[in-house]
Amino acid sequence: MGAAFTLRGVVIGAKNHRDQDAIISILTPNQGVVSAMVPGAKKHSSRLASMATPPILADLVLTDSKGFYYLKEGEAVESFRGLYSSFEALTCASHILEVVRDTAIDPESGSALYPLILYVLYDLSSHPEKYRQIVAAFEWRVMDALGFAFDLSECDCENPDSMPTRAFSYTMCRLYCSKPGCVSKAKDYRYISLGCVEALKYIRSAPLERLSAFHAEKYVLDDLCAVTHRYLCERLEKSYDKMLILDTLPPV
Repeated sequence: MGAAFTLRGVVIGAKNHRDQDAIISILTPNQGVVSAMVPGAKKHSSRLASMATPPILADLVLTDSKGFYYLKEGEAVESFRGLYSSFEALTCASHILEVVRDTAIDPESGSALYPLILYVLYDLSSHPEKYRQIVAAFEWRVMDALGFAFDLSECDCENPDSMPTRAFSYTMCRLYCSKPGCVSKAKDYRYISLGCVEALKYIRSAPLERLSAFHAEKYVLDDLCAVTHRYLCERLEKSYDKMLILDTLPPV
């Protein structure tokens, strides 16, 4: 085995390997996603088992053997324990991790997503009751990080109507007012409230530690969750369906 080295990262995925081992995916600040074998991770007595239970922020000691990394030691920095007290939060965390695994495909995208996922997971762990707006904020902010920014400027007709809604165009990736000529340019769209527009603007400009620190009425949050999720799915060309189970739960 090669010399050991240490890195800090977020374990964003784990899959079984043979009977007792696991292979983990570690999102790092500068190296993108690193894969490593965790020998004996499935044994009840394994001291490394927690390192193969995402999500967890940890300091990891790895060794290199024939071009593949093996986990030698691991120490948790943040285990996001609050996620396990809420089915909703745990489901949302699973969705967030899936999106990050799909999009952190190189060191550049990994570096952009690393601070975002840290803040979002910590926020979700600390405030599981805010899971809907935390996920919506993540979905919207991750689009900016990946270069899929939506144009939130006012309708380009120069004289938008006074209706308290705007057409959110999935086709044109911009807003239009509800005048017939403008809406016809929107093509595939959804009407959203002006409150939703303000929430989208807030999320775009907010510091990460304040990403979900906004109040939204239920109708605004419904708009927000609908447009951010569909926009994410369409831009990434994948149907992310883990959140659908939460729609079947009775209202709290």
